Parts: sequence; structure tokens; C-alpha cells
Amino acid sequence: MNKLVNVLTTTDIHGFISNGGQPPALALQEIKEKYPNSLLMDSGDFFVGNPLTTYFCDQMQVSPMVDYANKVGFDVMVPGNHDFDHGLNYLKRQVSHLNADYVCCNVFDEEGNWIFSPSTIKEIDGIKVGVIGLLTSRMSMISDFDVTTGVVVKEALPELQKQVAALRDQVDLILVGYHGGIERDLRTHDETNYATGEDETFKLVSQTPGIDGFSCGHQHRINHGQIGDTLVVQGGYRGNCFGHMTFEFNDQNKIVKRQEEIVLTETLPAKTGDFYSEEDYQNWLAEDFDLSHLVEFLKQKFTREHLGIFISLKGKTRQQVIDSFTIPYGVRIYRLTSSEYQVFSQQDWALKQENYDSNAHDFLVLTNSYEVPEYRLTDQFVDNIFDEYSYYLTQRN
Repeated sequence: MNKLVNVLTTTDIHGFISNGGQPPALALQEIKEKYPNSLLMDSGDFFVGNPLTTYFCDQMQVSPMVDYANKVGFDVMVPGNHDFDHGLNYLKRQVSHLNADYVCCNVFDEEGNWIFSPSTIKEIDGIKVGVIGLLTSRMSMISDFDVTTGVVVKEALPELQKQVAALRDQVDLILVGYHGGIERDLRTHDETNYATGEDETFKLVSQTPGIDGFSCGHQHRINHGQIGDTLVVQGGYRGNCFGHMTFEFNDQNKIVKRQEEIVLTETLPAKTGDFYSEEDYQNWLAEDFDLSHLVEFLKQKFTREHLGIFISLKGKTRQQVIDSFTIPYGVRIYRLTSSEYQVFSQQDWALKQENYDSNAHDFLVLTNSYEVPEYRLTDQFVDNIFDEYSYYLTQRN
């Protein structure tokens, strides 16, 4: 009788396990009950990504995300770029309390040693499954230097190829969990992204023979399909859906059938959560926030010469500061003419610093305001200013 292995994949949970309102990720606590003979893996950006996880970092040594991961029953997990946002030591502390194996083959320390195991082997109903972890090659472009100090992220492709070659004769099934996105349409193979190296799923799979299943993420998109014989799934955001790959094996443990799909998490039984004190969290949000170093932080983060900083705030509490920065573009940079700058700079700003050459004829301004002509937009950033500034304060103190 043939054997069936269910591979279940999540990605970009970003800490959305709020006790109230039954968020989709809570239903994942029932996922392994629905799918027998399964391996459950996460492809990164799990621990960090919203004010709740900042609260966990600020108040607790071990995040409730660890308890959540253990209750869901993850077998293998992979780091995402945001999982490093509170520093490597914080991430390693969380990993040390996980029941899951934490793997990544292209993240090294400065001495050239793997920070996490490059891969792991699991056995599901007599089938040996090798799982390789992988992080986007362009970590340096999308993460601040200070949070990745001591971390060396090497090019994904050669490191992946080494691991596949090492595992292929040891296992019956090879899976990859990749925190990066898809740069081509899975059906037409047309390019959908600029080739920056941040999202390389098509390149990695097409140039690495021997991969059976590939789970990616990072872009918060939903995709599934095949590249050659390799199944590919990309499971959305906040646990709104998950990837499901099925592999059927004959009695020689050879794959005879494979199939992939994306499943909405709402198809699982709804679950509530009790992973932290909601009252304590709300009290923390209501506390006044130290804003005295925010301009200093923004100057260091967005190193531009003669950059004016103009920040509008809805108040001084953590919640009011959070509400002051629109998601996903918390701050943006505009280039204004002299007359436009004069009007803009005279508005009522909670935090303001002008920094320009006295002979300037145009002006760069960094602001969280959207009351600026769109045709003057120069750059916009998806950085979560509240979370990053909170971490900055802990490091400064």
C-alpha cells in the first residue's frame, strides 16, 4: 500500500496571535489534527512584526510566540529577515526554547560557522524527509546594520546546492523552506520582480535539481504551482492560509504522485488563545513613550545629508505613536522646491528638525505626513518605525 506524506507550510505569521477576535493564526493549533502523517514547517518572519511582539520583547525573556509554536506543533522553522530585528541574541534565546528544529544553510557567524543547523532529517511514516532552511541573499539591503552585526548571509544558490547534494542520497524527500519571494510567474515564467536578489525562488529551484517541495514567503503573497518537478507554495500573511503539498510513495519509497495547493486557514476549527495577559498589554500601550531620541534615531537610520525631519504625532502614548505611522509606509522622503518647503515647514509638527545648506534651492524632507504632493515623492519605506525605535531605546539604555 502506498504511503502519503502531508507537508504543511506557513510563513510571515509576524506574531499575529492576539488573544481577542480569533485571528486566523490561532486556528493553526488544529492543523496537525486534520492532516495525519504530516510535517509542519514555517518559512520565517515568525517572531517579530507588530506592536504585540515588541511588547513581548520589551517585557519578557521568552516570547509567547514560542509557546504558540510549540502548541501548534511545528516540526521545522526557518528564520526570516524580521526575526533578527531585536538582535541575534534575542532570536537565539527564542530558538533555544522551541521544540521545532531551526534551520538555515546560508547564515553564518563572522568566523564562518553556521549560526543554525543548515538542515534536518525527519521521518514521517517510514519516509525520510530532509529539510533545508534558506534566507534571502539580500539581507543587507532590507535590514539595519546594527541588528545583523555578527551575522553573515551568503548567496543562497551555492549554499542551497551544497545542501541538496549532501542530502539527496540520505533521504526520500527533500524540502526547502526559503524566506524570500517569487520573481517570476509560476505559470508563464515571465518576470514579475526586478532581479535584485531579494526574491529568487524561480532561480533557486530551476538551478538546483533534486528539490521535491519548496516553501517560500516574504512578499505576503499567495502562490502555488510547479517549477519542473518541484512543488512550490507561498502561504500569504498572518496565518490567513497555508501551503499543503502531498507526496505519495510506493513500497520502494519512490514518489509516484505529488500535488500542491493553498488552503484558507478558516477551513480549520476556530481557536482562541491565552498566550499573554491582554490587560497588561493594553496597559503597556497606554503608557507614555520616550520620544526624546526619535529624531536622533531617524537621522541615524536614514542617513541623508541635509535631511529635514518633520514628524506628526497623535499623542505621547505607545498606542498614539503607533497610530501616527501609517502601514506599510511609515515614513517617506520628499524633495521640495524652496517655496513648497517654506509652506511645509511652517505646519504644526510634534517633532521637527531642519537641516539644510543655506544656499539650497531644493530640500529633502523625511515625514510621516501624507499632506505632500505625490509628485514630490522620492522614497518610501516599509520599516515599522515604532518597533525599530523601541529596540533602539533598549540598546541605547
